[in-house]
Amino acid sequence: MSLPDWTRKHKEPRTEIKRIKNGFYKYEVAYPYSIERKRSVKKTIRLLGKITEKDGFIPSSKDTLRKAAVEPPAVDIKTFGVAALFEELMKEEAVSLANAFGPQNANQLLSFAMTRWAHQSPIKRAPLHHARDFISELRPAGQVTERSVSACLRRFGENRQNVVEWMKTLLPKAAPGEQEFILMDSTSTPSASENLGVNAVGRGSGAAPERQVRSMYIGSARLRQPVYYRLVNGNITDVKSMALCVRESGVGRGAVCVADKGFYSAANIALLEEEGISHIIPLHRGNLLIDYGPLQEAGFKKRAGHFLWQDRVIWHYSYERDGRAMTTYLDETLMLREERDYLGRMATHPETHTREGFDEKSHRFGTLTLIHNIAPQPVSGGGAKASGAAPATSLAQTVYESYKLRGEIEVMFDSYKNHLAADATYMRDRHVLEGWLFANFLAMIAHFRLMSRLRDAKLLSQYSPKDILELCKSIYKFKIKGQWQRSEITEKTRKLFARIKVDSLT
Repeated sequence: MSLPDWTRKHKEPRTEIKRIKNGFYKYEVAYPYSIERKRSVKKTIRLLGKITEKDGFIPSSKDTLRKAAVEPPAVDIKTFGVAALFEELMKEEAVSLANAFGPQNANQLLSFAMTRWAHQSPIKRAPLHHARDFISELRPAGQVTERSVSACLRRFGENRQNVVEWMKTLLPKAAPGEQEFILMDSTSTPSASENLGVNAVGRGSGAAPERQVRSMYIGSARLRQPVYYRLVNGNITDVKSMALCVRESGVGRGAVCVADKGFYSAANIALLEEEGISHIIPLHRGNLLIDYGPLQEAGFKKRAGHFLWQDRVIWHYSYERDGRAMTTYLDETLMLREERDYLGRMATHPETHTREGFDEKSHRFGTLTLIHNIAPQPVSGGGAKASGAAPATSLAQTVYESYKLRGEIEVMFDSYKNHLAADATYMRDRHVLEGWLFANFLAMIAHFRLMSRLRDAKLLSQYSPKDILELCKSIYKFKIKGQWQRSEITEKTRKLFARIKVDSLT
């Protein structure tokens, strides 16, 4: 039976108006996917209220009570330190996001990204965290509910092209002839949802294969932060997805990919060269391409080059194998540590560590071999001291420092994953998941920026990013006669924030 025209103006998405006897009632409905019927089916959730021609929509008393129970209350004491730190770390991105997507969308996304970063908040708890934090005053995002957060993430997830164009603004601008060093990494995310379409059985960090999605990241060695991410099917390997990520990210031909161990193969190198990307790739010590002969010759140091890296002498020699440039490095500090470790295990694990094994492997201790095809050029930010060596030594130093930067980025990346708890998701909507990853990507940038500030201030040995966040959570604002006032902080805390250049907390 058709409904009167005056009832239709009260019809909204995900609602249904029913005629029951002589009255009209509005219900909330959903359309979950039915595995049995292989299609979406309508499901009535709850009564929202009654509709009359005279009074319009009259909310149900039960639904009014339910909303009062779940909607965040008005709060006059709010955590301030976290929002202040996040705003300082992300001020440039906040402006560019607002320009690209509009202030309202940017505020909603940044607010959720901050709750992910500070509280590892799932979507359902985001409204409560938003209401209790001063980010709700700095970045008003309208009425924040679980549904509005999901809708915001879906909007970003449905507009991947615009997100990619925004990420391209993060790429550092290289000077003419200057090479940009990039680092590619990935992480798997378990997901048992039947509706995503991108989760598939793959082998993650665990021993057994599981249904998962994968996230590929590109990081800038110069910025020491991620500049690109992409959602990848769970059963696709990093190598297969690398070419498409490179094309979409816009890193450009001439970039140098600093790979991790296990990446080397002739096919992988050919893939990089096809995309116009140079490479620095470590080899396992047992790789037959490596020439350890010079290390075993008398007077090795008379013929080898050297440079200083973090106050340690690094010896090196270069050669070619199969037409490709290779450099083998010797770190004597590391060599002595590995020798001591092996000899100690001969006493505790004699079944696997023997004197014969020591004699066979001793010339490999403390070594690192890198295969590469980059041009001679100094790299900034590596921390090594110039040794006044010849151009060949300068190239060897550039290659070595670039690879060591990857190790630094990997430590930060692992720290991010452990801190953000970004290793599990229960998303059922592909586009919401895409938006969720974008929010995590922004949280990741904030995490890397904080790590960099602590490192630059030489504070990483005393404070972790989590330590700083916990300290920030103890700094709040409260209202006195309608005006927000900041709580007191100690002189030690003030000096700490001054060292990492957070002016609003000094």
